Amino acid sequence: MWRAFNAMRPAAAAVTAAASLALAPTPARCSRAAAQTADGGRRERRPGQTLVVGLTGSIGMGKSTVANFFRELAVPVNDADAVVHRLYAPGGAAVAPVKALFGPTVVAKDGGISRPELSKFVVGPQNATNLKDLEAVVFPLVDAARDEFVQSAELKGEHLAVLDIPLLFERGSEALCDIVVVVSAPPEKQRERVLARPGMTESKFEAILGKQVPDATKRAKADRVIDTGSSHEETHAAVAAFVAECRARVEKERLALAKQKQRQSGPSARL
Repeated sequence: MWRAFNAMRPAAAAVTAAASLALAPTPARCSRAAAQTADGGRRERRPGQTLVVGLTGSIGMGKSTVANFFRELAVPVNDADAVVHRLYAPGGAAVAPVKALFGPTVVAKDGGISRPELSKFVVGPQNATNLKDLEAVVFPLVDAARDEFVQSAELKGEHLAVLDIPLLFERGSEALCDIVVVVSAPPEKQRERVLARPGMTESKFEAILGKQVPDATKRAKADRVIDTGSSHEETHAAVAAFVAECRARVEKERLALAKQKQRQSGPSARL
């Protein structure tokens, strides 16, 4: 969805882009965060708990490729694009309330939300109030999907789970995470990738960059930077090393907790 927004379909994708901001909620809606600090603090986490990894990166940096590498390594990934597409798809939870807001014309023949039609109501400064109404409907739904994803990962005993949030720093969503991973590449590589996309121009590319936190700032705020400027094999190896590190950390914590529990139950068991 953000990839579409950044490329060929600015009007229609702006609709889904607005909805995807729900995965990067405002402080009042950070239900996964115990506290949100002004200095980019992370969520409070208990030892042994699933590590929540925030994955982000500017346009053309290779975030989607890295997300797929996580999946290949059996790490669950919650994709903001996919969440919003499900909500707008036929039978999706956002279809009925969006129809109630803007009328039957926003529903396509297949029963899902028509993004071109919806864009007529929410794109542009004249539709600012409508956009806020749309956000009020979609944000809680995406929040719920995100929370359910993390809770499911914890119930399954996953060592780590990834939240793929394109505008993570732009929206202060680091407070939802334990670790933030920034995907980066040299500027010339980024430019080459983006300008190779159908419909992309230098002016569009520069406009998109102007709305994103600079790569250098993201790198400075990150807990880990994954460089995609090298080969796929090297990038995959970097992701694999990070995953192994996280799994080892959580496993060590869980073993320590098990030993502590065993020591605490030992004396009472002998009485």
